[in-house]
Amino acid sequence: MRGPPPGLIYAAILVAVALTTLLLRSHHDAPAIAPLPPEAQALADLTAIDFIALKTPASDKFRTPRGAAVSVSDQGVWLTAATVVANCKAPMVMATPKRGLPARLLTSPIQGVAVLSTSAGAQPAPIADRVVDPGKRAFHIGFPRGAPGEITTKKDKAGALGQVGLDLYAETGRTDGIGDHAGGGLTSLAGTPVLDEAGRIVGLSLREAPRRGVIVALPLSAVREALRTAKVPAAPNAEGRQITVDNYGVVADSMRLSGSVAEVICTDAPPWPLSALREIGR
Repeated sequence: MRGPPPGLIYAAILVAVALTTLLLRSHHDAPAIAPLPPEAQALADLTAIDFIALKTPASDKFRTPRGAAVSVSDQGVWLTAATVVANCKAPMVMATPKRGLPARLLTSPIQGVAVLSTSAGAQPAPIADRVVDPGKRAFHIGFPRGAPGEITTKKDKAGALGQVGLDLYAETGRTDGIGDHAGGGLTSLAGTPVLDEAGRIVGLSLREAPRRGVIVALPLSAVREALRTAKVPAAPNAEGRQITVDNYGVVADSMRLSGSVAEVICTDAPPWPLSALREIGR
């Protein structure tokens, strides 16, 4: 008696693996972030950050989200990826959807990490004293796809696609609606803090890898070196909150509301038409 064709067996194995992956991810997904009702929209512009220091960026339809930053000092020091502020003369850390803090670089980016300074700060997140071991869980809290969202991952044993000095994290869950599993990649990940289960910073997300469901991140060593170079001491009042697959959506909302994690935009004015034409001609 002949068995089933090899092609059929292979297809069955692929289907089984796909179903197992989906079941694992759906167990770790966080609920979608519910929109505020109209009568509560005014509350969205409240923040724990000094209101007097906030500025309203000029309305600019060409402006796009750059990524995220995480507070490491309530004196106005933030970490983000260097790519977030590259070629931007006037970055702004958004404390609320409408108002933000004009930011400047404290030093030139170090190992892909940019340290920003603003006139006011938010509750800082602590820096981890050790890396996340391979196979252990991590959390990425920020604004993927330009909207509030979070992802949970497990650290990969391999280096980041052969690139020395980068970490890989395999996704196991995300906020419902931030790029469904069948389409829509995770844009605007750059600068999103990578947190361990104690709520401590262990790296900074860079981007989603070409292989879907894998996130490339800057390591803890780069974060520590950037802070050392910028002469930023550890914040004595930094406190991490225990994070699990059951509460990471709630913790993420709390960190964004307090301003600990904020979106970064670029407020550079678009070039005048004549200047733009000159640039094209070069």
